[in-house]
Amino acid sequence: MPLRDRAAAFARLAPSELEQVLLIQYGLGAGIGWHKDRPVFEHVIGVSLGAPALMRFRLRRGDRFERAEAPLAPRAIYHMAGEAREEWEHSIAPMPAPRWSITFRSLR
Repeated sequence: MPLRDRAAAFARLAPSELEQVLLIQYGLGAGIGWHKDRPVFEHVIGVSLGAPALMRFRLRRGDRFERAEAPLAPRAIYHMAGEAREEWEHSIAPMPAPRWSITFRSLR
């Protein structure tokens, strides 16, 4: 609960708004493919632990993709909302070392 409180403060939300938490361990060579979180969720706040990671973003523009990247240092936190959450897909590049992700989500 203290981590949820800190994540909520980072995103300027009430802690009670973060109604779901997901803990994922990524082993050597693991990543996560391109996706958007389900529409039932509004805010996505993640805490990255262990090895540094690269979060990638892409947005389809006709027959091409616009792309962006965000490095996630150990103990980094991020907040996806609005266009980044609704329009862009995201993924995590395969990892050379173990990593854990704690993801908090709010419902619409």
